[in-house]
Amino acid sequence: MKCYCNRVGNKLMQIPQAAPANVTVDGKAVRILPDQNDNQTDAAQDYRFVTVMNVVGGTQPTAQLVIQGSVDGALWVDVASGTQRTAAGLFTEIIDSNNSLLLPWVRARLVLGGTANPNVDLAVDIVSTGPFQLSNS
Repeated sequence: MKCYCNRVGNKLMQIPQAAPANVTVDGKAVRILPDQNDNQTDAAQDYRFVTVMNVVGGTQPTAQLVIQGSVDGALWVDVASGTQRTAAGLFTEIIDSNNSLLLPWVRARLVLGGTANPNVDLAVDIVSTGPFQLSNS
């Protein structure tokens, strides 16, 4: 079992309860920069996405968090996704990045649907088995 408890976490996406989203939202694009001095190869470093999603209202609502990766920060591909939610409620989930598919650039994408979209607030944190930073460049 891998330990994530003593490692750095970083906020990937935050939609506050005071201003919930009711349309599909692409989070900010960030580059993952593993620490080069930790005696761990980048390929061995593992990442998880810890999510808390609050789905409210809507008619036949759907809400799903998708983790996307990119080699250049411009062209995006889905690399992991959370469970598609089809009802109102508070949902916590850990999304596995399938480490071999994680690309240098990453972002979270909240995909909403239904006859009438729900309102969603959420937080997405990245945790890792090794130190890392997020960069906008």
